[in-house]
Amino acid sequence: STPALPLCVAFVVQDTERNVFDQHALSEHLKKTHNIPVFRIASVDILEQTSIPSDNSSRPLLYRPPHSPESTFEVTTVYLRAYYSPDEYTSSRDWEARTHLERSAAIKCPTVLNQLSGCKKVQQVLAEPTGLDHLTGFLKDVDSSLIERVRATFAPQYDLSPNSKGRELALNPETALNHVLKPQREGGGNNVYKADIPGFLQSLPESDWKGWVLMELINPASNAQNVALRNDGEVLRGDVISELGVYGTILWEDTGKILHNNHGGYLLRTKGKEVNEGGVAAGFSSLDSVLLF
Repeated sequence: STPALPLCVAFVVQDTERNVFDQHALSEHLKKTHNIPVFRIASVDILEQTSIPSDNSSRPLLYRPPHSPESTFEVTTVYLRAYYSPDEYTSSRDWEARTHLERSAAIKCPTVLNQLSGCKKVQQVLAEPTGLDHLTGFLKDVDSSLIERVRATFAPQYDLSPNSKGRELALNPETALNHVLKPQREGGGNNVYKADIPGFLQSLPESDWKGWVLMELINPASNAQNVALRNDGEVLRGDVISELGVYGTILWEDTGKILHNNHGGYLLRTKGKEVNEGGVAAGFSSLDSVLLF
């Protein structure tokens, strides 16, 4: 029998990656705490540095480090820190590389289906108050009162189809002031806010409107003040609002059986009250810590 190959985890990163520090913290933890080899592979190098043997029906993803081409590892997990933005798919090779990873047996974090399930359009469909009740379809085995409590946490969201309420709200200068227009994108710097919405939509071909979702703005109570250090060394002081993101980790089999489902930490982002966008890497907000009192 063929001897088992050493196993590894692969971080697939952007070719010009600059948001590296949390990535290095994760890889160092895997190496030092769990003794798991971790390799960073630029997305542009996937097809050159990895392969799937054509004679192996189990489709292992094999990696040969460029600094040691005589060594071969089997990749157990692909951690994607690339292929989230449309401009990362610059040619057919990028689509081929993503397909190559998806068809391998390696665990993908995330798979393309996981990635799509978190997009703005899915959020909008789950939040729809009328029509098919998709939310209940995902929460079949829970009490109806809990479903309503979950539904009550959703901000109203709308598509921009002809004659829709979303289109009416977005094009009316008065109602647009209470909304944000979101594309199918990750990270900060891509949204359109308030008074800018009607003119922005009218500058686009109407066929492109289906790629946007209108959401009612969340207006949190803001009586908090803080001091923030920006990446250019500027110290800011004043009214702030924060956004708490709570993360989870989940692993399941192809059958749908859940093997692991746990809390995975949090991220708190704080920005000035007058700032619309909220991305940290995009420069709009700062990392913060929760203060409980």
